[in-house]
Amino acid sequence: MTGRIAGRVGLRSDPASVNIRRVLNQTFALLLAYDGAAFRGWQKQPGMATVQGALESGLRALLGKRPVVHGASRTDAGVHALGQVASLKSGRATTLENLQLPPALRLLRWTIAERSFHARGSATGKRYRYALRSFVQGDPDWERARAALRGLDGLRHLSGLCSPSRDHKPAPPLTSWSLDDDGVLEVTGKAFRKHEVRNLAGHLAAVALGYATPESLVLLAARKRPWMGARAPAHGLTLVEVLYPPDLDPFR
Repeated sequence: MTGRIAGRVGLRSDPASVNIRRVLNQTFALLLAYDGAAFRGWQKQPGMATVQGALESGLRALLGKRPVVHGASRTDAGVHALGQVASLKSGRATTLENLQLPPALRLLRWTIAERSFHARGSATGKRYRYALRSFVQGDPDWERARAALRGLDGLRHLSGLCSPSRDHKPAPPLTSWSLDDDGVLEVTGKAFRKHEVRNLAGHLAAVALGYATPESLVLLAARKRPWMGARAPAHGLTLVEVLYPPDLDPFR
């Protein structure tokens, strides 16, 4: 994963936005990619290597104090990102060109965003990718899995796909999905709840291998009880993109 990150677009700032005289008390937006194998997830945890912790440590070395960084998605341990977005407010005139981060974490772009921009609160959707072949062996029938996904069309919520959580908000339906013949699943939605994509991938694998029927997915997804089925491993999941309204999107 690290090699793929290194091969993406290099660090770029937006020159028209980065005027040092204008950055005092501004909101910074950062576009990040990382290899999830190196971290215990996004959220900072004492004594553990996390993406948020590594980013805040690098910013403290650059700015002289540790800022509060907000991430668009609190990815789990082992989950990768090609398009994570973070935001922070800074009262110092600075440039992020010299930000030092560990090799598994890359700053792809940064800019000064609208003052009201918040990486998580301003987001209107996210796109995830799951490589089912990262754990599926044998000769899966991906058309069976696609039939299962088509059964989700029209559902008002997907709460049955989510693991138990303190967040009791219903899981919105998918806005789009695709599953190719290489077993690469992509899903887009307004929001995703705990383990939702990994649980979906786990059951699609069972369907593709003939251990479950295509019709079983919609029955599970429509339940109000938390998910109790198979969960795909974290290493196959990647956060690809975070979506924002055009007037707030810092990287449009």
